[in-house]
Amino acid sequence: MQRFLILNADDFGLSPRVNDAVLRAHTQGVLTSASLMVTEPGFHEALQIAQTHPTLGVGLHIVVSCDHALLPPKSIPHIVNSNGRFGADPLRVGLRYALSKAAQKELYHEMEAQFARFAATGLPWSHVDGHQHMHLHPAVLDPFLALCRAYNIYRIRLPFEEFFAHWRNGGDHVNLNIGAALFLRLLRRRALRILHAVLADNDRQPSFFYCDRVYGQLQSGNMHLNYVVKLLQRLEGATNEIYFHPGTDYAKKLPKELQPPSVEDVELHALLHPSVRTQIAVLELQTGTYIEAEQFASRKAIANTTIKS
Repeated sequence: MQRFLILNADDFGLSPRVNDAVLRAHTQGVLTSASLMVTEPGFHEALQIAQTHPTLGVGLHIVVSCDHALLPPKSIPHIVNSNGRFGADPLRVGLRYALSKAAQKELYHEMEAQFARFAATGLPWSHVDGHQHMHLHPAVLDPFLALCRAYNIYRIRLPFEEFFAHWRNGGDHVNLNIGAALFLRLLRRRALRILHAVLADNDRQPSFFYCDRVYGQLQSGNMHLNYVVKLLQRLEGATNEIYFHPGTDYAKKLPKELQPPSVEDVELHALLHPSVRTQIAVLELQTGTYIEAEQFASRKAIANTTIKS
């Protein structure tokens, strides 16, 4: 079975350190894609990197929790503090969005501003996803999908990975938040019902593309070399995404005895390591961007239809 793989870096634009990690992982390693924060201090540098490296697929990483907003605090006082930052706890932030009409109105305006800023860059729009997967929250998903349609972008992330395979292949046990992982799976199912219902009501509405499997949440911050190599061997989808956080504070530090010059975290180390590239070649995985994954899925669907007929 042919498989397609996107290797994505989240939080592109967060800081110069993250931008450097993304650049190195793409030019020296296996990284094919990145999700850009348009609200953070490293945005302009990240934009320059994206413009000079067109082989890197870049999408919007919508931020509605934990980090900075784009609009000034005075215009969205119900969702950010005086420093323009969202709350750090996704649960509390989600409850505020669910229960406050004022927060919902401000949320839409903030998301619209982030979509507009990405569109203004002129970058080919690879995909859209959410920081901390908040785009799947019930109070966020409807405006998120509406803005995707308004900007004619129909490639999104719907996280989905297998628990037992994760454990069998050396995944974290102690640090895994089972409750959060199960809740995320419920949110994905809800999103799928909405997407299918919209398509059923209007067959002329373009359908959203999402990968069959998206890996990274169960091992977030600790996508180390051995785990990634084993993960490549057990990909379940025809189209797959593995996302990383190279260069961020989320990524676990690389032990000093394994640390080559200027590589501090396990996730950048994995993206740069030759054994990952070798494993991809041995497994004959096709790698690329969300755009190329969608094209791969379309060709596969056409081929299957031809065989059946």
